[in-house]
Amino acid sequence: MAKPSDYRIITFQRQPGLWRANMTPIVLSTASTRGAAIRGFVTAEDSKSEEDAVIAANRAIRELDA
Repeated sequence: MAKPSDYRIITFQRQPGLWRANMTPIVLSTASTRGAAIRGFVTAEDSKSEEDAVIAANRAIRELDA
C-alpha cells in the first residue's frame, strides 16, 4: 500500500467552494529517475473544503496499491 508520506499534497480551489488536491511522488534523488517521467495526479471529485480535499488525497494514495 502506498504511503501518504511519500507524496507531496497541494490543494487548490477550482471555483469558490470547490477544492481538489494534487498528489506528486516525493523523489529523493534525480539520478534514480533519469529518463523516467514522474507524474502526479489530482483527486477525481471536488471537495467542499481544503481539509476535505486533503482527506480525499490521502484516501486516493492509500488506494493506489489496493
